[in-house]
Amino acid sequence: MRRAEDPYRQTPPPWQGWPSAGTSRRRWRIALLVPLAGVVGCGLPLLLVAGAFTLLLVVSRLSVPVPDGEPLALSRSELTGTWVDERGGRLTLEQDGTFASDDICGDFDDNDDDPFDEVLAPAPGEGGWEHDDTGDDVDAGDPVSTVHLTFAPSGIWSRYEARGTSKDLALWTYIGDPDEGRLCVLERTGDGAADGG
Repeated sequence: MRRAEDPYRQTPPPWQGWPSAGTSRRRWRIALLVPLAGVVGCGLPLLLVAGAFTLLLVVSRLSVPVPDGEPLALSRSELTGTWVDERGGRLTLEQDGTFASDDICGDFDDNDDDPFDEVLAPAPGEGGWEHDDTGDDVDAGDPVSTVHLTFAPSGIWSRYEARGTSKDLALWTYIGDPDEGRLCVLERTGDGAADGG
């Protein structure tokens, strides 16, 4: 009896010559595409989050107003003199470190722990002022002068930054939360700096 011919003699077994060259190329493409897809899949959300954060930062900076001009570093004599706000409030800084005010705007604090307690400046008021020009503007990193008022005898205080141009000087601060965009701006009157004393 003749044995049937072995079917594998004409067709090689599956394990011989496997994988074919076409299959190998496909596997390499898949091996490269899977990690690439993973990187894109993980990186895309991070890029979206970073982009959204940057956009919010830019919009918040554009939407929160500041007075015209640049942050300024002023000398004590340049700060000395009379400043007025848009409602007619007046602040006079004397060369000897004292001040007198009448109904000025500002963001006043009495060192109370209650952040929701609205504090009003004494009107009229007086006290001492200090000048500091070691601070830096948050946006530009430029030196900026600050004026710190302390009313006597109450201890209520407020702080203003110098801004503007050499011809149009201003002292300013936010009133309450800066995101609300309420500004207090005190502009120099035509009197200029006091002569001192």
